[in-house]
Amino acid sequence: MGMGVSRRNFLKGAALAGVGATAATALAACSPKSADTTATAETANASGATPDSSTAHGQSWLGEAPEIADADIVETIDTELLVVGGGQSGVIAARKAAELGMKVVVMEMQPEDTWSPNGCDMGTVNAQAYLETGAEPLDEMQVMNEWQLRTYCRSMPSIAKMYATRSGECADYVRSIVPAEKLDAYSVYYSFPDGRDSVAANHSGYTSFPGTISYRDWNNDLGAGQNQPAFGDVLKYSIEDSKANGAQWLFATTATVLVQNENGDVTGCIGKNESGYVKVNAKAVLMAAGDFSGNGEMVLALNDEVRELAEISGIDTSDPSGFRGMGRDGSGIKMMLWAGAMMEPGPRAAMNFGNGMGVPGVTAVGNYPVFGSDGRRFYNDAQLQFGGLGFMARRWPGEQMCCIADGKWAENIRKQGYEHNMSSTTCAREWDLVTEQLNNMTMGPDGFEVYGFTGFGMNTSTMYAAETLDELADILGYEGKAKQGLLDEIAHYNEMCAAGKDTDWGRDADLMYALDTPPFFGVSGKTSKNRVASGMVQMSGVLVNDRFQVRRSDETIIKGLYACGNDCGGRYAIQYHTLMAGNSLGVASTQGMVAGEHIATMLNDDLAYADTQAEVVAQLAEEAKNQPAGGPPM
Repeated sequence: MGMGVSRRNFLKGAALAGVGATAATALAACSPKSADTTATAETANASGATPDSSTAHGQSWLGEAPEIADADIVETIDTELLVVGGGQSGVIAARKAAELGMKVVVMEMQPEDTWSPNGCDMGTVNAQAYLETGAEPLDEMQVMNEWQLRTYCRSMPSIAKMYATRSGECADYVRSIVPAEKLDAYSVYYSFPDGRDSVAANHSGYTSFPGTISYRDWNNDLGAGQNQPAFGDVLKYSIEDSKANGAQWLFATTATVLVQNENGDVTGCIGKNESGYVKVNAKAVLMAAGDFSGNGEMVLALNDEVRELAEISGIDTSDPSGFRGMGRDGSGIKMMLWAGAMMEPGPRAAMNFGNGMGVPGVTAVGNYPVFGSDGRRFYNDAQLQFGGLGFMARRWPGEQMCCIADGKWAENIRKQGYEHNMSSTTCAREWDLVTEQLNNMTMGPDGFEVYGFTGFGMNTSTMYAAETLDELADILGYEGKAKQGLLDEIAHYNEMCAAGKDTDWGRDADLMYALDTPPFFGVSGKTSKNRVASGMVQMSGVLVNDRFQVRRSDETIIKGLYACGNDCGGRYAIQYHTLMAGNSLGVASTQGMVAGEHIATMLNDDLAYADTQAEVVAQLAEEAKNQPAGGPPM
């Protein structure tokens, strides 16, 4: 599950490597031949899959489903819904389904005493808890359309709409059973403490929205460190609520293989714990087992951009174990592929990968212009959407870049958007901290530490301050022509700010703040072709329909099998985006709530729908066989 890679260490961007491999057809698994085994090559070909499609660079990443004998099963449990995976989406799905009277079992690989979900930022749309901070309601349709635009309309519209219209409800649902004193201690609302001019902020065509509620242990009540993620402590109340409504949790039990009948319907799952194999028979199985970023072979086989960026950057591509993110091991997705599911088509999205060194950002004090090694700007530096600067990975190694701010940083922040890569001071707690650090700055080449969005916890970055731009240029390492180029470019930039229009790169007029008020702040760094990240989390899953039902390559439905969260395809495209921070956790949680609700109320209808869809597919196939060569006449 990739637990050995912390978010903090991942964000530091150690050089990662991987196998340069092609798995063009490694997207389909086999149809089953019996209840507890995977398919033969004969049945695989009959379903349109390629049985030998799981090799990448001579190494198998998919492999074959294990065959587990009945004699090896030490316990059998019967239920209505089995949720595989007890993370953000699985917890809430189990709670909702149990609340609605369904008999639920959850199979979770982590032990109960060390259970912890990934992440803490929950992007919400019109959560009552957020509106009570004084925020104005968002236009849900605007949020939905922005989601679609950022995915080039490649995501499933039903998912975009679900997030826009129900994520606020989900946030309030999660919070509804948590003691008020816990919520007061943990909740960090990403909103500007001194107000702002508009609810939605549009910069260079990207609209971002307020609504993020982050759960952080600001006071270190849990003892893991100040500002560490506290969402696990919040979600534990949902786990206990699901138990109170009859849900059975199988902690420390690793799901191993789905159980299927002779028709290929999923009828349960076999997992393994310290006592041996446990078989759970279920009318429905909801896969909420997480992503595959912890599996280097899967990353390189399924995420072409990660692999190809490594190849064109001259990175050693011989060891897939060096290409791991902070997420899960992909076992849930592999189980579905073995059962006949199909991965969604590429390009497949990840969270923050392939950006080379990235841009040295003064995130603590907002979005400011970026200058290159010759001192000149080289792109629209207002376009800082999270993970969207992939062109940086194609720049030459060793290029110097810097970002410069001035004494008007507090005024500038009021114009910022809500992207992750904008300012981290978009909440009162962080605002106060950063203000104090800036007021106590150290001038000169030694720099000073300032809190920024560099990961969870009280992480800091080194910033430099000077009374003049000339001094700052020296501190940042600019010399000779490069230094003069930087000073001339800033003068030119200030002239465009006075004119109210960036005629060089189109930076938004409301972000054109002249760099003319001391003290001046800066950070600097150099591009590196040796950092091609596999992604904190991979964001692609298997093909599903609008009911969360998992699809086969022949367009039929695998009866009894559902997917949500990072196991579910159709959410992102090419790259994670942040129309508001934390929408990954927000959409996963919302999918869990809606999937649990849907399965509890519509399971029988879904089973009938799967049969109807199979009949339609069969009829279309028959009609296709009767078509004359070249297709029907025009």
